[in-house]
Amino acid sequence: MSSCFNPFLFKRLRLRNNSIEISKPKPPAAKPLLPPSFEEDDTNSTEKVSKMLAKAEERLEAQKYKEYVELLEQTVQLGSAKAAAKLALVHHTGLKSIVTQDYAIACAYYFNALKFLYIMPSNQWEMELLLSIIAGLSDIYRFSMNRTRDKEIWDSGVKAMEHIYQILQDPMSTKFLTHEDIQKGRAVRIHITYVLGLTYEFDKDYQKALDHFKKCKNCGGSGFATADKLVKKSQTKIKGLEPKVPRVKPICVNCGHEPENKNELWSLIVCPKCLCACCSSECLSQHRLSKHEN
Repeated sequence: MSSCFNPFLFKRLRLRNNSIEISKPKPPAAKPLLPPSFEEDDTNSTEKVSKMLAKAEERLEAQKYKEYVELLEQTVQLGSAKAAAKLALVHHTGLKSIVTQDYAIACAYYFNALKFLYIMPSNQWEMELLLSIIAGLSDIYRFSMNRTRDKEIWDSGVKAMEHIYQILQDPMSTKFLTHEDIQKGRAVRIHITYVLGLTYEFDKDYQKALDHFKKCKNCGGSGFATADKLVKKSQTKIKGLEPKVPRVKPICVNCGHEPENKNELWSLIVCPKCLCACCSSECLSQHRLSKHEN
């Protein structure tokens, strides 16, 4: 079985390598510091994992928190997505005096959970577990991470979430889902779409950000509060972004020049009469002369 990467190294080294392979790559020579690439792992014992998870829950109910965390860590080594998601939540929210809040370690465990889910056929995914993972990541992206400071972690997670989104678009992945699971899948897509919108907004790609927030809004309700709140928040984002996006076609109507970068795009001059774009005052004068003053 491929080893899980160490989340504590993940925290310290902050993802020196910023690639995350979705296809099955050749095994790396050294232990990866990234959210691990998705690869096959057929040594997981379902029965053993189930027993260890049940035992961990007993320790939690008995308030034996240290033993609870240790059992989850052992279960993660067996490839349990559920254990990885539980540990992610522990590090995300903290657990008494045993574990302090640390969003970087939480991300590491969430990424491991996605890895373990991915080795299963997508039509066998536990949608409730997937939703808890994506909702947890969404919360960290919105409230804990900084786009500049945590860029490599941010980009790696976005790439993994985009891949999950693409899989959920495949009809074969959702063909036999119950109505409740279909709604959970919708909630997952809402969270991912909102995070992608935030990413483009922070990168000042306002058109793509606007597109994603509109897409999020159009998803409609899922019946899950955390996702449905994002649908409502998308409307606020749309109102804030619309003034930042040019409403004219970004090509000079007179000479046909198309801006090569954002600076040129924002320097376009809009004709006040027909709202078309011109690349210079000369082109605007010629346009007005030929179209509006004859």
